[in-house]
Amino acid sequence: MTGKPLWLLPLFLTICGLVNGSVHEADPALRPGYEQIDLENCKVRIHGGQISRVPKSLFDRVVRDIQEVRQWLQVEPKKTPIVFVEYGRTAFLAALEHLNLNEVPAWVPALALPSRGIAVIDLESMIRDPGRGFTTLRHEVVHLVLGESGASLPRWVHEGLAQSLARQIPDPGKRREIALFARRGGLVPIHEMDQYLPRSHDRATTLYAVAALFTEWTRQIWGEDFHARILKRCNPSTTWARAFELESGVSPEVAFDRWQATFGSQVLWPGLLLDILTSWKSIAVLVIVAAVVQGIRRRRALDRMRRLEELEEQQSWPSQKFPTSDGQNMKD
Repeated sequence: MTGKPLWLLPLFLTICGLVNGSVHEADPALRPGYEQIDLENCKVRIHGGQISRVPKSLFDRVVRDIQEVRQWLQVEPKKTPIVFVEYGRTAFLAALEHLNLNEVPAWVPALALPSRGIAVIDLESMIRDPGRGFTTLRHEVVHLVLGESGASLPRWVHEGLAQSLARQIPDPGKRREIALFARRGGLVPIHEMDQYLPRSHDRATTLYAVAALFTEWTRQIWGEDFHARILKRCNPSTTWARAFELESGVSPEVAFDRWQATFGSQVLWPGLLLDILTSWKSIAVLVIVAAVVQGIRRRRALDRMRRLEELEEQQSWPSQKFPTSDGQNMKD
């Protein structure tokens, strides 16, 4: 899942509905006027009048993303997921109401319910920016597949994996911000993160960025299939944290401390200098400084011109030994 501003402002933002329930819960009823399209590995529900708006690439992408994420996480499907495709904000909210969900902020164009195997997306948002829309779609698919695993996962694990697999990685500015906190050991410990994660991405941007970066690091250290191996170990008697330790040899807390020390040790001053030079406040200061400097230079130039004019007048002033323009100078 991605955050709103700053590091993911260019991206579509999503919210994950991690609700209680069984993956075997009955499918919601088909609403009047809606049709169900059975694809290879999922079902799409869409209003009959909106089918013509759906590009074929969307259906292809849904099928491919579900297949790829299942293979990557080595998860066997337990239920055919349902993707609600709505067009526009009004239809999106109506779908949430149909699913007995509360209204979400206006900046949320997609939502996943992993325990129910349901995702809801706003097609209008995807059409407005297809690249970012497809990234959001893959993010939600990761949530669905993690739900299929049946494992009880911390919320930050859901978000870290969804962002990592959807390639929603923090931009350099956000990474430097996190590195500054990491340098002082000031990041929220990974095992406590769920206690600090608000539902609003507006207020959780940095925490989600930490989850994504830590997840990326674990993939680099223990292999691309590390999280798939963890999921395989998870069962009613083996928690995710215990499975993590069995696969890595260290607890999640120890692994997080190692990552934090490594991440905080990177060289930051070139990037920080760039941040200062490119921030709008710095640009405003530079404009003001440039205006002041230009004013000083202008005044100095005018002073030089004035002195030159005075010097020229002195040099061209007629000598007292020679006549002036209005006659002989009688004082010589």
